[in-house]
Amino acid sequence: MASKRALLVGIDLYPDHRNNLNSCVADTQRFRGLLLDHYGFRSEDITLLHNSAATLANVRIGLSQLLAGAAADDEIVFFQSSHGYRYVKGATYIEVLCMYDQFLEDTELVHFSNQAPEGAFTCIIDACHAAGMEKLFFAPNGLQVTRAKVWQPPPEQAAADMALLAQASSFKSFGRKATSDTGAVAKQFSGEALGAEVPPAKAGEGQSELNGVLLAACLADQTAAAGSPPTAGLSAFTWALGLELDAGGATVPVAALRDGIAQRLAELNMRQTPVAEAPMAHGGWLTEPLITHGASGATSTPSADDEIEAFLQSLGIGV
Repeated sequence: MASKRALLVGIDLYPDHRNNLNSCVADTQRFRGLLLDHYGFRSEDITLLHNSAATLANVRIGLSQLLAGAAADDEIVFFQSSHGYRYVKGATYIEVLCMYDQFLEDTELVHFSNQAPEGAFTCIIDACHAAGMEKLFFAPNGLQVTRAKVWQPPPEQAAADMALLAQASSFKSFGRKATSDTGAVAKQFSGEALGAEVPPAKAGEGQSELNGVLLAACLADQTAAAGSPPTAGLSAFTWALGLELDAGGATVPVAALRDGIAQRLAELNMRQTPVAEAPMAHGGWLTEPLITHGASGATSTPSADDEIEAFLQSLGIGV
């Protein structure tokens, strides 16, 4: 019999108080309600890890339990609202999620995801990896200032990470393979950040390694907003996701859900572009509903035209 399981991680309080946030625990509670209301999860299906309980060791245990014995028809969800960070490891600029005490590299999350059958796993991340402490946006009632969900390392670590930047020869965006191809890198950055038109990626490069659908808060060079009054105290991405799901978004394609989230953020004049991605071999998952994407046979290998369509959808380009 198919089962439903979810691990939700929210971190507002860190050992270094400079990194404290105001909305991540609330995000997990909101998302828990969405799973109960729209996806048929039960309370006992959902594990919550908050603040000091969300250590790297505990999250690893939680992911192991989440994926243990996973079957093809299961619905398995990992949600995290927290800080993100980027640093150079070897010759690659990589992205990580900031647990309470240590970093979870995306390669490790990919490893966990590969324990799930194809079509069973969904990863939703409300975090960012770009620089900048504050995020300004014009809401209907005027200019708003909220915290950007960006990790601030200790000064000695920041200096060491900066010194290593010159040796990076490739970039690894969250859930994707490392690549030195500028087109593939450009897919995760805005045209403004690159200062030029975005060239197309080479075939096979930059494709998602994560064995599931990834729905993330923003592009790699953007900041994800924490809680503010216009977003009801929730992080902006989780707020918009909740509104879309409450409005029927649980039954629309993942790509359409992402577009609806983007529209709600744009209405707040917020520069934050949500991202939806799937493995190139399973581009059809973006044409199916979130979480249930693997249940309707969309896991079959797509045609070349399907792959092109899925790639364009991952960039937010309608076809």
